[in-house]
Amino acid sequence: MLVWDKDYSKLISYIKIQKEKPFLLADENTYEVCGKEIENKLKELNINYDLLILPRDTHANEKHICKVMLYVDHHHMMVSIGSGSLTDIARFIAYKMKLKFISVPTAPSMDGYASSVAALTIEDIKTTVIAKTPKKIFANLEIIKNAPDILKRAGFGDLIGKYTALSDWKLANILIDEPLNEKVYNEMYKACENTVKSINKPDFEKLLLEALIKSGELMAIVGNSRPASGAEHHIAHYLEFLGYEIFHGIKVGISTFYVIDLYEKLLELNLDNIDEYLAYRIDIDQWKGEIKTHFPKNSERIIKENIERIKKFNDLSFRKDLIERIKLNKHKIYAIAENLLDKKEEITKACNKIGFSTNPEDWGIKKEDIKKAIQYALYIRDRFTILTLYQFLGILKNF
Repeated sequence: MLVWDKDYSKLISYIKIQKEKPFLLADENTYEVCGKEIENKLKELNINYDLLILPRDTHANEKHICKVMLYVDHHHMMVSIGSGSLTDIARFIAYKMKLKFISVPTAPSMDGYASSVAALTIEDIKTTVIAKTPKKIFANLEIIKNAPDILKRAGFGDLIGKYTALSDWKLANILIDEPLNEKVYNEMYKACENTVKSINKPDFEKLLLEALIKSGELMAIVGNSRPASGAEHHIAHYLEFLGYEIFHGIKVGISTFYVIDLYEKLLELNLDNIDEYLAYRIDIDQWKGEIKTHFPKNSERIIKENIERIKKFNDLSFRKDLIERIKLNKHKIYAIAENLLDKKEEITKACNKIGFSTNPEDWGIKKEDIKKAIQYALYIRDRFTILTLYQFLGILKNF
């Protein structure tokens, strides 16, 4: 799927043999980076194309999706020139309109290039929807290497989040029998390891982009975002809901360390003696009140999407079964936490080497908002993570 293309000649050759008319989607920045060069090459060969340049601060939300759809027709082939938001807009429209889709990354800044889902902001909440996987990804290594450092840090933040996402996936497999693809798990873990070890080496950007693209390919294999997204992404999405507009991968990287801390707290719990949590119940009226407070614009939707989960948490039979399963699998659960903690120092050193601060306040994120995100992020998506386990036990707020 990934084609390294030093002068975009392979991209142009590919476009030339397609019957569809290329629709180039760029923003003001990415047009200058390489969009203009691609456009000129198409002009030189008299290849017809359409071009739309969006503002440099474009987000993948209702406004920009609708704007692009006004110009796209069924004879087009979507060609996104850029990173996160542009790629998600293009892949979603390609899926909805049944169009071919090609991706031209301009930075190793996120893991969605090869993904079969798009992260869209709908009604101010980041939502994952089905989208189109690209036929090809054409990347120019020099452009990737010369991408702004902040974008590389964002991509690295997104990548280290895979460590906690994979931990959550294994936890869900143990406790609720969620299927776990061992081959996919191992491939994602290996890609993370190779990239972390390449910091400050000449092939760092190449390995980073390849690992991020691998993440998307692996998501497509399992049919969901489990190999790449867990509690750390949910916390990041809640921070986005609160209005923090720094790059998604930065928020994911910061959140990753809080999730590691949650796993570390597991080692302090005596999982042999958790029957005390059997009697815990969530006060549904109080819970609804909290949702209305912390999701003011979307409370009805959040309540509707989560009410059955809350009722299940309160069901005595479910509580007994899950608590027994926790006790039976305590060694496996502790092992997940220990393995994650073994990586913490290495990941921290890697972050330091590339100038990625793990202190949220250095990025303008208030600690009180991190606290809110940890408590309420699990309601953004119904997926079993360490946050779900802590909420089930009634100790999430203690953290």
